[in-house]
Amino acid sequence: MALFLKDEDVAQCVTMDAMLEAIESMQRQYGDGQAHNMTRRKIIADSGMLSVMGGGLFHQGLLGVKTYTVVKGAYSFQVSLYDANTGELLLYTQANRLGQLRTGATTGVAVKHLANPEDATVGIIGTGGQAPTQLEALSKVRGIKKIKAYSRTQERREEFARRMTDTMGVEVSAATSNEDAVRDCDIVLCIAATMDPVVEADWLKDGSTLIGAGPTTWRAREVDEAVITRAGKLIVDSTEQAAIEAGDLCSAVDKGIIQWSKVHELRHVVSGAVTGRDSNDQVVYAKIMGTGVADVAAAKLAYDSAKAAGLGTEMDW
Repeated sequence: MALFLKDEDVAQCVTMDAMLEAIESMQRQYGDGQAHNMTRRKIIADSGMLSVMGGGLFHQGLLGVKTYTVVKGAYSFQVSLYDANTGELLLYTQANRLGQLRTGATTGVAVKHLANPEDATVGIIGTGGQAPTQLEALSKVRGIKKIKAYSRTQERREEFARRMTDTMGVEVSAATSNEDAVRDCDIVLCIAATMDPVVEADWLKDGSTLIGAGPTTWRAREVDEAVITRAGKLIVDSTEQAAIEAGDLCSAVDKGIIQWSKVHELRHVVSGAVTGRDSNDQVVYAKIMGTGVADVAAAKLAYDSAKAAGLGTEMDW
């Protein structure tokens, strides 16, 4: 029997705490060679785009694939989960909410392993649908003193600041510019739909951790070249994927500023093979693109949680 879930089912049974645990466990197993990631591939048509990505959790005997379309700016996400030993379809789920949780949790895991341990002042650039779960995940792994939020539209950033202040119980203020959102912050999150850099190296304080979780295309650059030069550690969730999706890193490699051999994967930090930072003063930049193997881990969590809660529709497949 295959279980079918809708976004509302996922929202009822999957928590950020559980997602953080699932993603961190997956990263550790992935770092130890017990999982595999299938890099995102895109088919672009006149009317829209289809993306396909996936992975295997060998330690759990699972395979999975995520597909999603983008048509006229609207996204539709789905994940299929399979038993690797029998080929049986276990789960087919809508994944809009699941993706928000997975993306936020990946940032949370990155911050946990890369950022300095003390309470942090946080800056976030981008206040769209992914932004709340970014902050929720961050609040689970670090104490937060205050948050500065920026987006291009003043009304949106002010509304976001009011809403998140009420939700998180922490002061969230609307920054007057992206520079204002970055200055004096210990942790900076970029989740904006941008093709041009929104963070400059001169704005970053010593010891800060910068997470880029925005566009996934070689044309987009979230940070300027000086950030790449200044960062003592460069982290991605997939080097193979970064070579086609991380525009700022691709540009820096093409210009000879860095080599891919200097870019580490988050899984190796979580598994302990690589240190997250070498000193408290070091600037660390992590480009988080989202991986198929993380979607498989998220789908497994949704499957287990929905089964336990009696949610979803079971079908003889």
